[in-house]
Amino acid sequence: MMIILLLLLFFFGSSLSQQPTCHPSDLSALRDFAGALKNRSVTDSWFKDSSCCQWDGVFCQGSDVPGRVTNLVLSGKGLEGVMSGSLGELSELRSLDLSHNHLKGELAAEISKLQHLEVLDLSHNMLSGPVSEAVSGLKLVKSLNISSNSLTGNLSFVGVFPGLLMLNVSNNLFQGEIHPELCSVSSEIQVLDLSMNRLVGNADGLYSCSRSVELSVSGNYLSGELSERLSNLTALKSFLISENRFSGLIPDVFSNLTQLEHLDVSSNKFSGKFPSSLSQCSKLNVLELRNNSLSGSIDLNFTGLSDLCVLDLASNHFSGHLAESLGHCPKMKILSLAKNEFTGKIPVTFKNLKSLLFLSLSNNTFVDLSEAMNVLQHCRNLSTLILSKNFVHEEVPRDVTGFNNLAILALGNCGLRGQIPRWLLSCKKLQVLDLSWNRFHGTIPRWIGQMESLFYIDFSNNTLTGEIPQALTELKSLVHLNCTGSQISIPLYVKRNKSSRGLPYNQVSRFPPSIYLNNNRLNGTILREMGRLKELHMLDLSRNNFTGTIPDTISGLDNLELLDLSYNHLRGSIPPSFQSLTFLSRFSVAYNRLSGAIPSGGQFYSFPHSSFEGNLGLCRAIDSPCDVMMSNNILTPKGFSRSHHHHNGGKFGRSSVVVLAISLAVGITLLLSVILLRLSRKEGDDRVNDADDEVPKAPLSSSSSKIVLFHSCGCKDLSVADLLKSTNSFSQANIIGCGGFGLVYKANLPDGSKAAVKKLSGDCGQMEREFQAEVEALSRAEHGNLVSLQGYCKHGNDRLLIYSFMENGSLDYWLHERVLDGSTTFGWDVRLKIARGAARGLAYLHKDCEPNVIHRDVKSSNILLDEKFEAHLADFGLARLLRPYDTHVTTDLVGTLGYIPPEYSQSLIATCRGDVYSFGVVLLELVTGRRPVEVCKGKGCRDLVSRVFRMKDEKREAELIDATIREDVEEKEVLGMLEIACKCIDHDPRRRPLIEDVVAGLEDFPNQ
Repeated sequence: MMIILLLLLFFFGSSLSQQPTCHPSDLSALRDFAGALKNRSVTDSWFKDSSCCQWDGVFCQGSDVPGRVTNLVLSGKGLEGVMSGSLGELSELRSLDLSHNHLKGELAAEISKLQHLEVLDLSHNMLSGPVSEAVSGLKLVKSLNISSNSLTGNLSFVGVFPGLLMLNVSNNLFQGEIHPELCSVSSEIQVLDLSMNRLVGNADGLYSCSRSVELSVSGNYLSGELSERLSNLTALKSFLISENRFSGLIPDVFSNLTQLEHLDVSSNKFSGKFPSSLSQCSKLNVLELRNNSLSGSIDLNFTGLSDLCVLDLASNHFSGHLAESLGHCPKMKILSLAKNEFTGKIPVTFKNLKSLLFLSLSNNTFVDLSEAMNVLQHCRNLSTLILSKNFVHEEVPRDVTGFNNLAILALGNCGLRGQIPRWLLSCKKLQVLDLSWNRFHGTIPRWIGQMESLFYIDFSNNTLTGEIPQALTELKSLVHLNCTGSQISIPLYVKRNKSSRGLPYNQVSRFPPSIYLNNNRLNGTILREMGRLKELHMLDLSRNNFTGTIPDTISGLDNLELLDLSYNHLRGSIPPSFQSLTFLSRFSVAYNRLSGAIPSGGQFYSFPHSSFEGNLGLCRAIDSPCDVMMSNNILTPKGFSRSHHHHNGGKFGRSSVVVLAISLAVGITLLLSVILLRLSRKEGDDRVNDADDEVPKAPLSSSSSKIVLFHSCGCKDLSVADLLKSTNSFSQANIIGCGGFGLVYKANLPDGSKAAVKKLSGDCGQMEREFQAEVEALSRAEHGNLVSLQGYCKHGNDRLLIYSFMENGSLDYWLHERVLDGSTTFGWDVRLKIARGAARGLAYLHKDCEPNVIHRDVKSSNILLDEKFEAHLADFGLARLLRPYDTHVTTDLVGTLGYIPPEYSQSLIATCRGDVYSFGVVLLELVTGRRPVEVCKGKGCRDLVSRVFRMKDEKREAELIDATIREDVEEKEVLGMLEIACKCIDHDPRRRPLIEDVVAGLEDFPNQ
């Protein structure tokens, strides 16, 4: 037994002696590297055990010297901190992979000492600064991946790697031109990715990459024409040059590029014809030419392109008939030909596209819808079919079969005639159905309730009649959404009316669950059962003939964002429970017969007067009750006692009869006028645009109420009569904006100056409180970046606020509404100036104004711009005066959707840091050019804030920058503002900076 034990000990000891011990210099270098990291969850054991060759991610095989580290692989380990220069002491290192971590700072120059390094992967970190010094000594490197960082400088360092096979520097901040001898030195390079940088110049440096298999320079600022030397790249499989400024013709040299599998030249300025030599690229898998100015017919013979899966020719000027050979691509999955000038019928050969998943033919002039559907029904896998703006005024086909896998069908804006076809019921997987802007008549079919997957319905702008069938309230996907649609490879753009911009949706699940029935001739009542549709986000029943009351069950639709019931014949009151709809951002009950108090809580603070106009019986009731009460459906002044009627013994005198007769005559006249008005609106060609019409209101009497003017007003003797004259009696032509609870009018004052007059209509509740709060706040606030209140007037039931006139309108207009015509730029220097000014104004309110003021509705539409684009904070309608050390406890979630701090929905306590959150959202708008709220289904993607945090997590912040300024701005500065914005929108209010800190941060940026 003892002998066996001794043998085991000997054998075990021999085994241990065979394990290489860690070289002292490598052990020291690794521990120094670990010491520079903030978190040591992975490297903590390195300080307890000296056997480095046994550590996770450390390998010692392959070296001639035992115990030397040859491979260090710590990808995706959550490392934070800086890269220690001690890594340069690992002199036998062959491979270094620190990708997908959180490393910051510059590349250590000592990396250049790794003479044996063949693979370097530092991608997807937060590294910054220049690269050349850190990599210049890597003479043996074969694979270099430093993508998705914030590295700067030019690409001159590439010319020092004679054995380089793969180079990926994408998604950084590299500038300058592509080195003309890029591939002359690195002649063996096979994969070259320079995409998503700031490279300029032409593509000449690429034509010597004769051995390259993959070339990508997408997302830069390259320009000029492509050379015929492109034919030298005979080994090329992937050539991606999208989103640059290339122009001219696409050289027809593809007969030499027979290995080509993926060609993407989309979003450039190419013109001319389709290069016919592409027909000889028999291995072509993806061909993307969208968003150029290519024209003419497509004379390509597609028969030889048997591997073609994706063909995107959208947004060009192609014309003529579709090639029959296009139907001979058996692997075709995605085909987009939208926004061209194609004509004729869909080729019969399309029935051979058995693999087709996505087909978009919208915005062309195709004909014969019946034949098209007969052909396409053979495409059994088709899930998305977009045929909008074709087949003008044709009859909708009645007998259609197939389409068992169809999830999205768009036949909008075709002017189709007939009834909603029953064959849709056979499309069991249909989720999105757009039949808007046609001439469908008849009723909404009851069988629609059997379409279990349907959650997006747009039947707007037709001539449908009858009542809403109860079956519509039984749609399973709107009662409980279960959308499992896969991602769409090409964005779909949905336009809600003819003048709006399309909203892109890249996934079926991104479509907001919606019911659009507006602009029809539907009647009956709004069903109480609509409250079942818990997943509904958009409900538009406007411009119909609905009667009855508004069902309070709608208040149970917690996800509702849009509710439009305007231009109907609804009576009764607005259910008070509607104030619980916290995501409601657009609401209108205008031009009905509603009466009673408008709800005073929730989002109702932010809805403009136009949401309620045309209902003579509606009033505000917050501070004081509406001075009306209902009696036999007649609005009676509260001061008028019912006993007065009984006091007369219930008998009518002659005068009473005369009054009654006159009242009836007036009532009938008004009713006929309303009916004629509705008929004229219904018969208009563009019924959606009619919604913007304003109904003239009775002018103010100028016989009462003196205007109170402040010393800042140059017009000292202004009267109400002058104000009426200067606004043309508050005519529609003078409307320049819509503030909280009132329209804003341009006034040309008698002294020749201009003013903005905010008219608050109403005689009770929040109107009065808003008026008093705004006057009190602004009368104490004097700062160059606040809107100057020049005077005010309490005139009968109207309240007037007189402001300085801002020549350039609101920031919201310049970011989101203005049509880009090239006449006026809205560049980075202007945006930075606006951000600084608005921040100074808000800082004054928070710190220097006595007493301090919380704005509570900071947003881009409340930042007004004068003739020099100086920013002025406006609209203190939601401001609350704040005494030192106090907070404002409110009873309602107040503000504008997208700008409301998350804590307001929990504590209802307004703080200065809540204003900072809203200002952070404004900074995001300045950086991205996007609105704070995007219409999409998921709560996680409904706002800009979540998108920004997601892109930051993916190290893709540079992609957030507004495309209209990207080419003329120092990207580092824009990302600096983005960083400030992200601090402002921190979910934890305690971690947000004070506004004075934001001011200091913005002032640190150099002036342009």
